Amino acid sequence: MRKLPFFFAVSIVFGIVAGCSLHRQSVQKNSEDPVDSSPVIVQINGVPEHLSSFERFVKARLSDFYPQSLENQSDKDKLRSGLFDAFVLRQLVVNEARKSGMTASDDEIGRVIEDQRQQIRGDGNAPQRATLESSERRTEITSDLLTMKYYKSKVLGDVSVSQEEIERNFNENASKYQQANGFYVREIRVDTDEKAKQMERESLRKPDDFATLARQHSNAPSASNGGLMFYATQELPVVLEEAISPLKVGSISKVVRSNYGFHIFRLEARAEPLPLDKVRSQIEEEILRTKNQALIDAYNERAISSARIRIYFDRLGFNYNGNLKSTETEG
Repeated sequence: MRKLPFFFAVSIVFGIVAGCSLHRQSVQKNSEDPVDSSPVIVQINGVPEHLSSFERFVKARLSDFYPQSLENQSDKDKLRSGLFDAFVLRQLVVNEARKSGMTASDDEIGRVIEDQRQQIRGDGNAPQRATLESSERRTEITSDLLTMKYYKSKVLGDVSVSQEEIERNFNENASKYQQANGFYVREIRVDTDEKAKQMERESLRKPDDFATLARQHSNAPSASNGGLMFYATQELPVVLEEAISPLKVGSISKVVRSNYGFHIFRLEARAEPLPLDKVRSQIEEEILRTKNQALIDAYNERAISSARIRIYFDRLGFNYNGNLKSTETEG
């Protein structure tokens, strides 16, 4: 049974556990942190979290232009409620990491910053990042590093994948690996020609953001998967297949109209049968990610149920409709 390296990007789910008095801070913040004069919007196991910290978290996870695409207040409230839930989770984990003595070194932070710079410098189509100040970016990177370290050290343990699991996965997903005469495409489907042309401009400007655009704007069933679907030859309506067939891998179609709406496609790959040896490493990583995520999900679910959270709803600046409940009141 071979042990695999750690493949985990910080997960936005719920949970962690701690415990101390509501009216005193149970986790020590960095002594060099400046005093935060913004309102306290939530207390997590006695640790106050400020509005400025939440706004920095939001800014780090959204591009500068993203909020402008939301059409109404209800959408904005839904977005910020989900981000607030993720913020509470992240702070729970960060506080636990600090209690365990974990830190993020200047070298570790510097490597992440340099990786981000290289990504933007080397690929003009790299995902748009919000314009955080250097101190804000360092703070967010530190928190995310502590989150990853905590999960890796305290939650995941020695997760491994056996050869039997790999072979079983390959056999159970034979259609995925043995498809022939078809193609993998990402699709954005919208209701109006005007919206479709806007999506076409955005996707041509930043082709690597196609999956993000699909999640945000497509009304096709594949939207939650970044628009990704496999289609066998002659499975699609003729007008759509004619738009996809001439594409080169990575290229984007013109806007195509069908009875379902207005479509834009990006060709990801042309399907061909793949032997086990060619996909073994890919399957290992997929199984390991699934196992890691299951452990983290279970941990988060247990932890959030026992965490003491007091939310100051009137200080949030939006109508909260997320999944958290304020479990503590004054008194």
